[in-house]
Amino acid sequence: MDGLGSEVVIWTGGRHWGKTTAAVDLVGRTHAAGWHAAGIFSVAVHEDARLTGYDLVEAGGRGGRPLARRGRPVAGGGDEGVGDFLFLADGLAYGRGVLASERVLTADLVVVDEYGRLELAGGGWRSSVDRLVNDAAGVILLVVRRSLATETEQLYQRGWTATVEAGEAGAAAVLGLLERRKLKQCKMQK
Repeated sequence: MDGLGSEVVIWTGGRHWGKTTAAVDLVGRTHAAGWHAAGIFSVAVHEDARLTGYDLVEAGGRGGRPLARRGRPVAGGGDEGVGDFLFLADGLAYGRGVLASERVLTADLVVVDEYGRLELAGGGWRSSVDRLVNDAAGVILLVVRRSLATETEQLYQRGWTATVEAGEAGAAAVLGLLERRKLKQCKMQK
C-alpha cells in the first residue's frame, strides 16, 4: 500500500491472555482477505507446565530461533536481560533481520510480538520498530501488554492510530483499517 505511510496499532491484553494466539489468527485472516502480512511472534516455551522462555517465529511459519530463556545476561555476551528473562543475541539478531527485510517493509500488516519493557528501555525490537514507523508501507501491529499500552502510545504518538483489545473486535478493527487504506490507495492511483 505504497504512498500512505505506516500506521501503528497497539494490540493489547493482559499477561498470558492470548495476545499472540489472537495475532496469529489475525495474520491468517489477513492473508485470506488478500493482504500480505509479515513480522515476528514470540511463542511461549514450557517445560513441565512452567514457562521457561520464548522462541521467535516468523509470520507464516518461516524460520525460528530461541529468543529468551530464564536467566541473567553474562557481561559481553550480547544478550539482553529484562525481568526473569535473558534475551539471546542470536534470536534478537534474527528478529531484527526479519524486521528489516523487504517483505516486512512492503507488507500491508507487520506484526511485532511482543513489544514490552525491553523495547521501552531502548533494547530488543525498539530500533527496528522505530525504523518501521518511518519506512514501512503498512499497518504496524505492536503486541503490547495492557499495563504498557499507554507508554507505548506516547512513544509512537506520531504514527499511532488505535489501541485495540486482542480478539474478535480488535481483529475486525484492524481488518477495517486495512480495507480503508486499500480504498485510499485506489483513490490515490486514479
